[in-house]
Amino acid sequence: MCGICGFVGALGTDVLEKMTIALGHRGPDDMGLFLSDREKVGLGHTRLSILDLSDAGHQPMCTEPGPVSLTFNGEIYNFLELREELEKEGVMFRSHTDTEVVLHAYVRWGNGFVKKLNGIFAFALFDGRRGKLLLARDPVGVKPLYYFQGPGAFVFGSEIKAILASGACPRDINWQACYDYFTYLFVPGPATAFKNVFQVPPAHFLEYNLRSRSFTLERYWRPDGNGLRCGASNAADFASSKEHLRTQFAAIVRRQMISDAPLGMFLSGGIDSQIIAGLMAKASGRQVKTFTVVFRGKEFASYDESRDARLIALKIGAEHREIDVSVPDPAEMLDLVKYFDQPFGNPTFYLMYLMSKSVRSEIKVALCGAGGDELFAGYPRYKALRWSKRLDWIPEACWKAAGHVLGAIPSMNYDRSLRRARKFLAGMQGDLAERYLRWTYFFDEDRKKGLFADCGAGLRPRASAYVVREILERSSLGDVGNRILHVDVETFLADNVLEYTDKMSMASGLEVRVPYLDADLVAWSLGLPFKFKLNGRGESKVLLKEAFGDLLLKATRRLPKRGFNAPLAFWVRDHLAAYFDEVMTQEVVRREGIFRWEPIDQMRTAHRLGRADYSHELFSIIMFDAWYRNYILGGQTAWRSA
Repeated sequence: MCGICGFVGALGTDVLEKMTIALGHRGPDDMGLFLSDREKVGLGHTRLSILDLSDAGHQPMCTEPGPVSLTFNGEIYNFLELREELEKEGVMFRSHTDTEVVLHAYVRWGNGFVKKLNGIFAFALFDGRRGKLLLARDPVGVKPLYYFQGPGAFVFGSEIKAILASGACPRDINWQACYDYFTYLFVPGPATAFKNVFQVPPAHFLEYNLRSRSFTLERYWRPDGNGLRCGASNAADFASSKEHLRTQFAAIVRRQMISDAPLGMFLSGGIDSQIIAGLMAKASGRQVKTFTVVFRGKEFASYDESRDARLIALKIGAEHREIDVSVPDPAEMLDLVKYFDQPFGNPTFYLMYLMSKSVRSEIKVALCGAGGDELFAGYPRYKALRWSKRLDWIPEACWKAAGHVLGAIPSMNYDRSLRRARKFLAGMQGDLAERYLRWTYFFDEDRKKGLFADCGAGLRPRASAYVVREILERSSLGDVGNRILHVDVETFLADNVLEYTDKMSMASGLEVRVPYLDADLVAWSLGLPFKFKLNGRGESKVLLKEAFGDLLLKATRRLPKRGFNAPLAFWVRDHLAAYFDEVMTQEVVRREGIFRWEPIDQMRTAHRLGRADYSHELFSIIMFDAWYRNYILGGQTAWRSA
């Protein structure tokens, strides 16, 4: 994995170097620059060497003669097959890298070559002959890519910080995106927290015309589309789907184990990572290295999966190591906003950072189980959807009354089951998009409006459900359960799970691969009947469990989902609550005029006394404030709790 950046415009070598240096953490092994004085095009690259560790993999990489230049981030898992195809057409290669395959594939096949790639990637390709710059991003959005179009320059980068380093982009706040952040705990793409800075959406390429100084965006793949190279028809029976999944996923894991650098995996006690660990052990000729987080103490017992991870590591004969993350460092946690460049409120990012930092001395590549829940209905909200269909005959007034009763019950020791019950009742009101938001996230529209002051910007935001509604309306999937999975793939997965996975692993110079997010597998699984994923008894991931039962611990099928979650309620109470006394005080809040102090104070009091769990709401406010101080006010948070 690497960092890429560049521009079109008269910005010069010094600016290009600043942009590239800003991405140094993503590629600590090498750095390179390319500048075309005639077209005013610059490309920058920082390299994390994974395939062909020699200097032959230096980037930006150019054809000979050099009208085409490439800066590339990612891994192409089918690059050997593509290389063989190109060699049959007479192409001569100078390296053993997948980057050179991408370069020659474009020269031979044009923009359409992107559809041939199986992998995770973001790249920029400058073609001087055709007068264009081509940006592209992988189908599911594993690798990030951002851009800014201003009056004097077009600028892009793997992270927003590279764009800001160019000096061409003002730090103006996108208030609608920030308003949406407080619903989702992340900024839904393609928007960002900065005006006129956008993501290149997953499964798109952006073609910039150097003559007209304009660009077009084109989608080349859809998660609900028909690109089922995986085989097996959508309407396949359960038995054939089980066999197909077994065969294809084993092949995907083998393909993603290709590396010239040390490799391991992040192992939890859950189904998704157990399956990957078992398949890695079968495919590998050596002992698999596995790593898991540990939470010590009785109050953290519901978060700790180390016992099951230990058992599965023993079962496959892995070299296993545990990483204790029980006590957070609040200053370190808040400082990590510098890798996101915008507000990010899912505390799991801190676990991913601690894992990545800890294992980097032993491995350079890690596989993880991200995506299994979104493809095979692993989250509680999918069960809520099923129950809601059966209970829709009950009037909304009854649900509201029941919600008031549950709301009056104290949340003893931050009971997660009570919070889920409250969320389920709240979600029995409104249309499908509103229900999904209440089951999945935290701040509703009324509470957000109560939180925000005027911001001095005349904030008149659009209700954040529009993000979900737009996907539901364009999804071609017939089953409502699969349409919700589609929503999760394009939002919760792309802008949340993959966001923290990329940013926190690359902060330590570690590459993380995600076998469940093979594009063909994603499209195939979304097309399967929803009952193959969640059955009538409320059992989730049915197809996965049946296909890989021999790789799972016997007790796994009966265990409730825990997930890769941080004990945030305790962290906020014991380590982060003082932030509102020392940094984001009542005086500061009122002076800045973004938020109202009263709802913040009410939530922190209720949380401290154990009346309710407001940890996610309070943490999202803290992380926004940390971002605002660093990126808008231009200072450091510089805070340590007692």
